[in-house]
Amino acid sequence: MNWYKRTILPRLLNSAMGRAEFAKIRPQVIGQAFGVVLEIGVGAGHNLPLYRNVSKVFALEPSEELLVIAKRQDQSIPVEFLNTGAEQIPLADSSVDTVVSTWTLCSVGNPQAVLKEIKRVLRPGGKFLFVDHGVSPNFLVRIIQNIVTPITKNFTGNCHLNRDIEELVKNAGFDVQKIEHPHERFKPLVYNYQGIAS
Repeated sequence: MNWYKRTILPRLLNSAMGRAEFAKIRPQVIGQAFGVVLEIGVGAGHNLPLYRNVSKVFALEPSEELLVIAKRQDQSIPVEFLNTGAEQIPLADSSVDTVVSTWTLCSVGNPQAVLKEIKRVLRPGGKFLFVDHGVSPNFLVRIIQNIVTPITKNFTGNCHLNRDIEELVKNAGFDVQKIEHPHERFKPLVYNYQGIAS
């Protein structure tokens, strides 16, 4: 399994996260970033070419293999790569204006710890921009999500289809100012949460 996670999984994630469905949503999220930005779970760096009108991006990613791919992306702004997880962000308190998370909270090991760290590094008046897979409001879909997630997470970079992303963000003390649910065609088990919190 370690061989799969170190060699095959990064390539699969790079391919999957570059799909057209994601490409439509990414600019909507990234376009709202401003100032000094922290992106957690930068992965293969699909967001990096989209940043405009920001002064710097801290690109945080625990996978060395994915960071190698991310560093090849076009970057029109300064980017500092941090090879670590989001449970302990190596930045000072109140040091960033925007935190970006695109399909990351669904896959981190400890989402509560990650959100606590995001809150710590975000400046007063800053924004937390996120889009993530999560639990569906449809009862039958939710049952299926709960059944398949323990299996599918082993092959999808730990993606949990059954996390209540909005509740996680609210319980961490954020004010959710906007929440939408962009749909991914032909994927009845995938329910997206796209939001802005402060």
